[in-house]
Amino acid sequence: MLGFAGLNISRYVFAGTPVVAQTQTHLANGLNRIVVSVEGLSCVTCEIPVRHALKRVDGVKSAHVSVATKTATVDYDPAKTNPKQLVVAINSTGYRASLPDKTNNSASMATNKNTNDPKTDLAPGSAGENAAITTADRISLFKVSLQCPAAPQIGCGSASKPILLDLERQPGVLEAWLNRAGTMIAVVWKPESDAETRRNVTAELKEDHATEIKRESRDEELKDFLSAKGWYRGIDVDRLTEEEAGIIAARLVRRVQAKTALANDKTEGLQHVLADSLRKNLTGESARQSQKQTRL
Repeated sequence: MLGFAGLNISRYVFAGTPVVAQTQTHLANGLNRIVVSVEGLSCVTCEIPVRHALKRVDGVKSAHVSVATKTATVDYDPAKTNPKQLVVAINSTGYRASLPDKTNNSASMATNKNTNDPKTDLAPGSAGENAAITTADRISLFKVSLQCPAAPQIGCGSASKPILLDLERQPGVLEAWLNRAGTMIAVVWKPESDAETRRNVTAELKEDHATEIKRESRDEELKDFLSAKGWYRGIDVDRLTEEEAGIIAARLVRRVQAKTALANDKTEGLQHVLADSLRKNLTGESARQSQKQTRL
C-alpha cells in the first residue's frame, strides 16, 4: 500500500482481509449489543460519519465509535434491524466492516431506507442569500474540528456531510453550513424553533466535539457567514471531498515519481484514475455501487 508521512490512506483502499464482528450480547431491556471492528479509522474525525450512519438506521438506540479500539459498539432493537444492516450502514461511509458468514446467514433482513443520504426539500441558495433574511438570533455558530487529515487547509467533506444532513433533519433546523476551513458550523433555525429544541440540537453537536461560539468572537464569525463566501451545506459538501481526492492523488503520484520516471501523459492519467477512485470511495459512491451489484 502506498503511504507517506503525515497521510493515512488506509481508509481509501479496500482491505483484502475481512474485518469481523465480535459476539453479540442480549441486554436486559430487550436490545442487542454488538461490537463491530471498523477498518480505516485513524482519528477522532473518522468516528463521526460512522456514528451518524449507524444512528440513522431505524432500530438503533445508541452507537459509540472508538478510533482507539477501531470498533463500533451498537445497541439495537432486533425486531427492527440486524447486524447485516449495521454493516451496510458502516460501509456506506467508505470505511469497512463485515460479519462472519454465520451471522450474515442468520440475520433477518429488515427494510431500512435511512442508510442513503436523503434528498432535502430546502430551497437552494448561498449562505448569505438565505441567512440574510433571518435575524442574528436565528443563527448559531459552533466551533468544530472537521479539517481533512490529508489536506488540513480544507474541511473534510465525508466527515461533515452526515452532521450537516442530520442537522437539517431536526425539527427546529432550517439549514446547516460548514465553512471551507472545516472549523465552523452555522445552524440557521426555523422561526418556530424554541429554546428546548435548540438545546437538544446543541447537545447532539457536543457529541461531535462542537462548541457553541458566543459573545464578541461570534460577531466576527457571523459576519463571515453572512458574506456568503466559502460555506457549504450538506448537499454541496461533496465539492470539498472532490478537492480532497485531488490533493491526495497528486501526493501519491509525486511519491511514485520520486521512485519511477513517468511520462507526462502517464502521470496525468495515473493522477486522474487515483482522484476518481478516491472521490468515489470518499463520497460513498463505490459502496452504493457495490450494494447495487449485490442486489442484482
